Amino acid sequence: MIAPRKQLSSLKKFVSREVPNRWELMMLVGYGILFALLNWSALPWAGAGFFSLWYPAAGLRFFVLWRFGLRYTPWLMATELCADWLTGTVPFTGPGAFGSAWGALRPGLAYGVALASVRSLARRGSGALTFAPMPMGLAAIAAPALNALLVEPFRLFLPAQTSPILQIDAIISLTGLAVGDMLGILVLAPPLLWIFALIEHREMPRVPQFRLRPVLEDASVLSACLLLTVALWRAGLGIQPIPSLLAGAWIGLRHGRAAAWFAILAQVAVFLPWSTTAADDPTRLTLHLGLSAVVLVAWLAGSFTDAQVAARAIRDRRNRLLFQAERLKTLRAMSVAVIHEISQPLSTLAIEAAHLKDLTSGMDLELATGAAIIDRKAHTLSEMVRSLRRFGGRAEDEHSLLSVEALVQSAAQITAHEYRELGCMLELVRVAPELVIQAQEIELTQALVNLLRNAAGASASEDNDDRSVSLKVQVKGDFLEIVVENRSSVVPSKAGMGVGLIIARSIVEAHGGTLEREHDATHIRFVISVPLAGAQS
Repeated sequence: MIAPRKQLSSLKKFVSREVPNRWELMMLVGYGILFALLNWSALPWAGAGFFSLWYPAAGLRFFVLWRFGLRYTPWLMATELCADWLTGTVPFTGPGAFGSAWGALRPGLAYGVALASVRSLARRGSGALTFAPMPMGLAAIAAPALNALLVEPFRLFLPAQTSPILQIDAIISLTGLAVGDMLGILVLAPPLLWIFALIEHREMPRVPQFRLRPVLEDASVLSACLLLTVALWRAGLGIQPIPSLLAGAWIGLRHGRAAAWFAILAQVAVFLPWSTTAADDPTRLTLHLGLSAVVLVAWLAGSFTDAQVAARAIRDRRNRLLFQAERLKTLRAMSVAVIHEISQPLSTLAIEAAHLKDLTSGMDLELATGAAIIDRKAHTLSEMVRSLRRFGGRAEDEHSLLSVEALVQSAAQITAHEYRELGCMLELVRVAPELVIQAQEIELTQALVNLLRNAAGASASEDNDDRSVSLKVQVKGDFLEIVVENRSSVVPSKAGMGVGLIIARSIVEAHGGTLEREHDATHIRFVISVPLAGAQS
């Protein structure tokens, strides 16, 4: 009876996690309304064989899946199908209803698979392409490409009476589909992600100092390239994308994603209205192919620059920490040597001072007082040297108020490199900034780092696709619980975790808390429970 109960409990947890709650249902309704409006706004760029060469609804879909998680994929697919039914884009009945509905479900599935693949590649890989924000740029390419590539395989599931299209028409249709989606993603998704980040953090970031020179430089480069494009067009060479492509690459490499996106917005604002007046569909498709190349190069160049800046900042911080660690190591060695040299004569001095105090206890008051002062000072110096010796041996600090958010972030940063090496991903749940405990920061951080390393080792030791570790904080009464959970059925071996777990448990118990391990068929959890700051009095 126990096993069925556990399975039923696991099923309930899965259902409660996967079924949208009230807030998520409201979000899906809003998504459906926005999706329908963006579908309607794309109609001026529609043509024979393709829905639209500018499809902003793809940017909305990409934003939701990238920001809120891939578990929304089936719900977005259902919402988009309902929106298409209600607006008449997809027929509800008739001979082509099944094929149209099948085609409406395909983009959401393709986007979910593409984003999952890119994130898995970013977790397992190394190098510049794995540093944020490069994975997003790769996903912006992979999602439209996979959506277009899945069109023909999806047609195999349609009824036999569905009329085939010619090969050349299929190529034009798929190209237009990929181009429209890519433009919609790279124009709409970035500002939505930035706006949501501001709302989520509930504070405005530090506004960088406005500098006129970079703005003038970017504006001059972009204007010159647009003028060159116009000159080539008037010379009868058509709309050439090379000048705009060079401008986007220059701006992105020089000033990052933000500048690249504004350059993209400027070029889209110039060419999209003009493309609605193009004479025929091949001309419009050629124009949008060039525009998508410009947009893609500009965004990837800006993403690469920002990724290099992030990698350089991490490297500089690591070098500073290593330098400080070496200085502390040298200082500790020097202090241990000095303490060793003075401890023996100081011990002799303390013994002789105590003996002198005993000898002068019945003599002149002034002499006895002086001997007592010497004895007290010698005792104080001995205690100081003893404390320094303990400090040098254990490197402990005093209990102080410690922000739980800072503790969790510090442990995550320390283990970030090891997680990348093992191909694991740390899912860090946002911690309330007001949570505070009374603790020794160095020791408690070390305990949490040990648990995170154990979890990563357990996840990497099992051959599965989900090598993720979750770190979350929750409050239960007067106690704070830090939960480290890895989705694996492998319990770490003694050789890999014995000492680390013993040290972690000793540290937690020294803080008046407990460290418990829980595991079932699919999860291993380590729970650190320590008193909150207000509950320790």
